Amino acid sequence: MENMAQLTREELLSCLDLAKVLTSELDSEKLYGIIMKKLSEMIPATNWSLLLLNRETHELYFKITVDLKIEKMKNIRLKMGEGIAGQVALNRKPMVISNVNTSEFFNDTVDRLSGFSTKSIMCVPLIFGGRILGVIEAVNPHTLDDNALALLCIIAEYTAIAVENTERYNSIKSLSLRDDLTGLYNTRYLYQRLNKILEECRETKAHFSLIFIDIDNFKGIVDAQGHLNGSLIIHEVAQTIRAGLHEPAFAVSYGGDEFVVVLPGYDHEQVLLEAEEIRTSISQESYLSKLGLDIRLTASFGVATYPEDAKNITDLLGRADRAMFHVKHVGKNAVG
Repeated sequence: MENMAQLTREELLSCLDLAKVLTSELDSEKLYGIIMKKLSEMIPATNWSLLLLNRETHELYFKITVDLKIEKMKNIRLKMGEGIAGQVALNRKPMVISNVNTSEFFNDTVDRLSGFSTKSIMCVPLIFGGRILGVIEAVNPHTLDDNALALLCIIAEYTAIAVENTERYNSIKSLSLRDDLTGLYNTRYLYQRLNKILEECRETKAHFSLIFIDIDNFKGIVDAQGHLNGSLIIHEVAQTIRAGLHEPAFAVSYGGDEFVVVLPGYDHEQVLLEAEEIRTSISQESYLSKLGLDIRLTASFGVATYPEDAKNITDLLGRADRAMFHVKHVGKNAVG
């Protein structure tokens, strides 16, 4: 870190203090709050923004801001090379713009949405292991001198390490709560979340609902198509189920050809409609089409709603499970 030679003893001590905090924090929400707080203290500016790079879309999004409402920023996406932040991410080099009106790269989208007036920007990349993770922006900083830039670059290096650490931690944590075959959550996650949802609903007197799903005649499908294709079908059905859900709803692989869908906030009428939509989606889908096959499926559904059908998790799951088995016994391909 050759930039350290430019810093005062107090600034160096602040950097070391920040490094200790950032590299020991694995809770991402706490981490980003710490970063913004420390930045505000060390390099005064009108506001700060931390933008992270989405690895799949290769677009920057606002993770956290200071003095700007994140709700207004959450839908903004910047392509690599778009705006000053996009340029910094693309070229992986800091940019200091003393007057944005003279910059060909300045994008006024944030100003128009927030009513804020950007005059100057200091922006540096977050790089770890040769990979760009995002950028940090100081908007209208009190100073734009080399010392401020050197300090921000050092902060960015420590921040990149911290962001990478939390991403790896969250990835490992997520893997422990997901089913390998389907990519859906597993039963460990199901029971963890259900207990929390139940507590919240008891306090707020809200509803939540469950859907039990079982693929009809799946043993016959496996006998005809083989176990490998049977596993591929399970994977594809999981994607069909997940495609129709919107957070905070989530789906769980319950084992074999069974799934559970959890719908916080849904009452009995709403869960019946959701189950019917999923049933229709499954019955209309052609499975294993990438292999040149056209496998058609149906599934049986059972629903249950808290608090009408049961007051605890065990009874609620049991109620939905029994409803699903009743559908199987009386004809299948329906919601019960």
